[in-house]
Amino acid sequence: MTYLFGKRILSLLFLVQVELLVVATNPSAVNAAHLTNVNGNVGRETCPEDYSPCSCSVASEGLTIVCSEVSVQDVIDVFNRTTARDLDTFGLTWTRSPLESVTIPADLLGGSRAKLIGVYCPSKIVPRVPLRMDDNAFRSSRDYADTFLTFYCDWSQQLNLQFLAGFDNLAILEIGLATELQAVGSLPTLPALTTLHVMDSTGLVEFPDLTPSILKALFLNGNQMDDTMGAKLLDSIIATPTIRLSTLRLNSNRLTRIPTQQITSFPELQNLYLDDNVIPVLETDSLTFLFPVSILSLSSASINTVEPNAFQGDFSMATVNLSNNNLTRFESAVFLQILEQMNLPFADGYVDLESNLMNCDCGLAWLIRDNRLLLPSVRNGVCSNGIAFENLEPASFVDCPEIF
Repeated sequence: MTYLFGKRILSLLFLVQVELLVVATNPSAVNAAHLTNVNGNVGRETCPEDYSPCSCSVASEGLTIVCSEVSVQDVIDVFNRTTARDLDTFGLTWTRSPLESVTIPADLLGGSRAKLIGVYCPSKIVPRVPLRMDDNAFRSSRDYADTFLTFYCDWSQQLNLQFLAGFDNLAILEIGLATELQAVGSLPTLPALTTLHVMDSTGLVEFPDLTPSILKALFLNGNQMDDTMGAKLLDSIIATPTIRLSTLRLNSNRLTRIPTQQITSFPELQNLYLDDNVIPVLETDSLTFLFPVSILSLSSASINTVEPNAFQGDFSMATVNLSNNNLTRFESAVFLQILEQMNLPFADGYVDLESNLMNCDCGLAWLIRDNRLLLPSVRNGVCSNGIAFENLEPASFVDCPEIF
């Protein structure tokens, strides 16, 4: 799944780069030699057929066809005259076109099929343009596609996702920057689904039972979720008995506390992202993991207090990101146990404290004086006077009591 996910992210970035869509987060990752001009002039000599007014390029994975600012009828005409059955990537994008709606009819690709399908409504128009997708829009790809992406659409007129029915090989579904997204509550059965992204969208209410999907990665970042909504959405995922979630992104929402009950309901969870929320207190036992932690990211989460034993589980290989918060104390009752795990012979975990100005009084003697061997597992620790933890002298804490 890791290879597939990485390959598909690169394909997404390819489409984004071609269309200059603002969803791009790392366009430099795309090899410029693989990009084609949207007028189809570049790369035509390597393509087996003329796909104009769409663009065509060839990579090791196969043909990539991107139809940008092209009418739906022109797309139909393209695939009526071309013969290649199997495509790696098909992208249909608009950025500014003043459309009343994006309407995708049945059998848009004719007899062709694509591994990755991307539909991008006009990105520069607000409010979003409504999407209308025929149930058979991509019928030819049902037994072939493994990734479906759609961004910038208004879903108020799309009451369900039945156009994905029968996509038995679909592993990755991404929906982003969408409005009125209640339709996700009627997601059809997708037995191969492992990665579901619903990002920066509104109207998300619940998920259906996704059985028999074995969902491993769920991204719910930027959906304006408060604590109640977040718990409800996660509970609806937990209700699917086949879920084996290992990665959960809840960053950039409106959470004020850790959804502890839901986290502990995912026994294989090892990557959790809660950055850019407002969670002032990490309560005791609030971050309890049943599986060895790989990434726990709480950057820019307005944290000012971490209660004793907030972190429970195996953190020996974990990256714990607490950067850009309001922490002033680094206490043994909170961090000693996980730092000891991170210093086991096989371990390489660490805690990142960048941009937290710490009080380096006797409350830090446990680390600087008594457990200095744990310092390599603390990164970017800086006192309020600008001195880095590693530059503090144990002798400065000689008069501090054993227990502070």
